[in-house]
Amino acid sequence: MSFPHIENEHTPLLGTDQGPSPSTSRSQKRTVMIAASMLILACDFGFYLTTAPQTEIFQDIICRNYMATMERSPDKIPEVICKSEPVQSELALVNGWKETSDVLPGILMAIPYGVAADRWGRRPVLLLGMLGILLGEIWVRVVCLYSAVLPLRLVWLSGMWRLLGGGDMALSSIALVMVADVFPEAEIATALFRLSSVGILSEVLATPVSAYLMTRDPWPPFMLGLGVAVLGSLFAFLIPETLSSARSKITSATEPDEGTTQTTTAGKISRGQYIKEKMRSLYNSSRFITESPGVTTCLFALLITSISKQSTSLLLQYTSKRFHWSIANSSLLISLRGLITMANFLLLMPAFSSLLTKTLHLPNSLKDLRLSQVCSAVSALGLVAIATAPSRAVLILGIVLVSLGAAFAVACRSFVTTLVRPDHVGTLYTSAAAVSSVGMVIAGPLLAYTFRVGLHWGESWYGLPFLMAGGLYALVSGALMRVKAH
Repeated sequence: MSFPHIENEHTPLLGTDQGPSPSTSRSQKRTVMIAASMLILACDFGFYLTTAPQTEIFQDIICRNYMATMERSPDKIPEVICKSEPVQSELALVNGWKETSDVLPGILMAIPYGVAADRWGRRPVLLLGMLGILLGEIWVRVVCLYSAVLPLRLVWLSGMWRLLGGGDMALSSIALVMVADVFPEAEIATALFRLSSVGILSEVLATPVSAYLMTRDPWPPFMLGLGVAVLGSLFAFLIPETLSSARSKITSATEPDEGTTQTTTAGKISRGQYIKEKMRSLYNSSRFITESPGVTTCLFALLITSISKQSTSLLLQYTSKRFHWSIANSSLLISLRGLITMANFLLLMPAFSSLLTKTLHLPNSLKDLRLSQVCSAVSALGLVAIATAPSRAVLILGIVLVSLGAAFAVACRSFVTTLVRPDHVGTLYTSAAAVSSVGMVIAGPLLAYTFRVGLHWGESWYGLPFLMAGGLYALVSGALMRVKAH
């Protein structure tokens, strides 16, 4: 693959094409945005089409196994058995540890894949990550289909497939990186909001479709979700390589490409020295993360707030148990959350952003920082409202507040992008995916066990996991108050 001509050591030996013209640049921005949007739309549509049916299928399997231990016929399962504390506790554990398993590869492989994306290209990492995710989803369905002979907890092994490409978080980060590569700094936040809105649109569309299909049988939407994701993965092949665009943003001389230098001398040193040099190269490529207090604080904030993403399955359980709804009806709350979040991303956030920059004349970095601070505080209030909701109206109010605060991750990513060099954005974003994965690894079992405690303490404590999440968001809001924009 040849890159446009850049006057530094990244210039390829073959293919010294001139930099893209403005019209070509606009065409590339449009192509990347459309292809990335379609990829996220299809894959997220498949995910949200699957979420509620998967929860119900897991619940049915656990309930049948529980009935078998009681030596009762599992042919007709009473609803009261499925909503009992033993079944719901096991369901929370299965979901929690499965989500933990799915994000572990993001911790192990995100930074190496991010460095690879910064050095050799975004597209190969994107394609590899897509393959790993699809193989993991296929594994879950195999376990469910053969649950009569396979323990349901084998779904926890779905994460091993995500070692290919680093998992869901790394994949989404690479997609965001490719969009950030082709847009100037002033347009990055808007571009990321639009791209995130596409994912929210899939949530709004898929959830009611899933709820309707579940009225007869949860298996059709469960399998259809995989099919949609497979078709959506084809759009990954349409996204052009954007690494050259990131490198073209660097106007001054860059540091030598240590990876290339070390590779050319690898044959002259011992294998042990070669490995040490590679590890040193990896460290040098990512040490900017710890050298900047602003970057470190933002990554800590993303680690904490990743708990919100983990609470989707638990929200279905919580509302179903607390307000005596079916899982299909509870899933409509996810659609409501998505609808408000999409309106927030497409209307409120751009309007608020414009107010801060054009009326108050704040620089882009400070504007994104202020958005991050406000969104984290609003999310904290929303989670507390969900946890303590005495009625459905208060529950919906909490969901509205959480939806309004959902712009935090986008605003925080946009802000932290301004703190690093353009050719380090891939490493930064996959590092953000890694720390978010750490948060999700902690959050999965933590939320599950907290929910079990709430079930044991009584109905007033069913929302204990959301109360804890609200407190963590408040901690993030306080930490961001100490961050200063450059």
